[in-house]
Amino acid sequence: MIIDSPVGRFPFTATRIRFRGGRIRLEGAMGTWPTSVDVGIGELPAVAVRLLPVRTLAALAGLVTVVAIAVRLRRRDRP
Repeated sequence: MIIDSPVGRFPFTATRIRFRGGRIRLEGAMGTWPTSVDVGIGELPAVAVRLLPVRTLAALAGLVTVVAIAVRLRRRDRP
């Protein structure tokens, strides 16, 4: 990956991704500097809209809806 910034273009090498406390953290190095990017779960829809085509987003929304309904029904059926 390349990071474009006002001070130049830097290579970014991803080394790890973590999910913690409602956030996603992408760790890596930008050139020789250790770097991380934190994304909140609430920010993901805005990121997805910019990255994915509309048809993919519609399919993803449908899948999320089906999974949510299935989880709810499963919880309701538990004794």
